[in-house]
Amino acid sequence: MSRLVSLFLSLAFFLGTAFTTMVQAEPQNNDRALAGVDQATVLFDITLSDPAMLSAQMNVIRETYRDLEANGLTPKMVLAFHGRNVHFLTRHLDTVPLEDLAQVETFNDNLSQLIALEGVRVEACAIAIRLFGADREAMREGVQVVGNTYISNMGYDKQGYTVIGVR
Repeated sequence: MSRLVSLFLSLAFFLGTAFTTMVQAEPQNNDRALAGVDQATVLFDITLSDPAMLSAQMNVIRETYRDLEANGLTPKMVLAFHGRNVHFLTRHLDTVPLEDLAQVETFNDNLSQLIALEGVRVEACAIAIRLFGADREAMREGVQVVGNTYISNMGYDKQGYTVIGVR
């Protein structure tokens, strides 16, 4: 019996250590890419509408924010949403299919963590809101409706922001 307990404890320790190692952030090694970089301004052009993938991308964007900070940069980020994903940005989620609801709620939790960070702005395209029938008046707190996110992309690009597509 004590052998079984010992084996179980060893296995639990091994799995716990392996899991902890897997969830730790990768070591920083972006020195070459960041040589001479003095600003961290990025616009994420988000057309992806799969809620599970959007949740994952919000985590990656948050990790990118932290990595930029770890490299001594002050991040300024714009998340520009356009496409069917604008439905996920409303306070009420009655237009979201029931089978997607849990993932959309997870996406919103992850987005809330980003919105809380200094220097993060979230935009929703008014054209996409109109074309896809989302409720403009019901946009969640922290989301700014802009006329056209293509213009946002162009304008922020001209201001020195790097535009990264999330599709």
